[in-house]
Amino acid sequence: MIGFSCPPLSCRPFQEAAERILPHFELWEIVSEADHFLPDIEAQIRELLETTHLRLSVHAPYSVVNLAAFDERTRRFSVKVLCDTVETAGRLGIGPVTVHPGVLGPIQRYDCGRAVRLTGQGLGEIAETADDCGVQVCLENMPDMKACICKTAAEMREMLDTVDMGMCFDIGHANTMGQIPELLEMAKDFANIHVHDNDGTGDQHRPLGKGNIDFSVLKRISYWGNHIIEAATADMEEALAGKLYLQGVIG
Repeated sequence: MIGFSCPPLSCRPFQEAAERILPHFELWEIVSEADHFLPDIEAQIRELLETTHLRLSVHAPYSVVNLAAFDERTRRFSVKVLCDTVETAGRLGIGPVTVHPGVLGPIQRYDCGRAVRLTGQGLGEIAETADDCGVQVCLENMPDMKACICKTAAEMREMLDTVDMGMCFDIGHANTMGQIPELLEMAKDFANIHVHDNDGTGDQHRPLGKGNIDFSVLKRISYWGNHIIEAATADMEEALAGKLYLQGVIG
């Protein structure tokens, strides 16, 4: 199923955001940030599920957490926030829940190995929580940015070999790394796909067809899950154009 996700919408009232999406999509990946932090709007989500046709998946918080934090209090807070999101998704019966790995801050860059190990520990705890809640959780590959880890197929494989979760394949991120073919070889692990365009030089989140990504490669893998259009703006005309574009490419 083709769905829609838009981080800026998380700064708008939940009902307003839902009303923008309802006429155009059957699937919404909620970004659990700002006014849409899942535990804070659980009742509103439940009402939406009970009164509309909309299906929901979740993008876990990423702006206020860091699984690679060297300060244990910060790391524990990050794990708790992410586990709280997973537990809420479990109570609501929605998913999958996509999570980001940790990030390399100014200090973590001096010891990347430690940052990767701490990320793996945190993801392991999240995976255990997800298993207890019956929620599918997937780790997203990151773009070519200095602060990011888990950017290449080799890095993703190393991490996923240590934690029991699926993978969210972000084709836009993969394009910035020149890693689309390599990451597609991990298709058996895919539990979600994020779709947006760029010219390969940065994580631009352009509308589909406005970059250089060949989305037809998505037809060549065995995958039956969701394709989520990740939009940089809440322009629904643009989102619908992307939906039609993607339908034409993947059928």
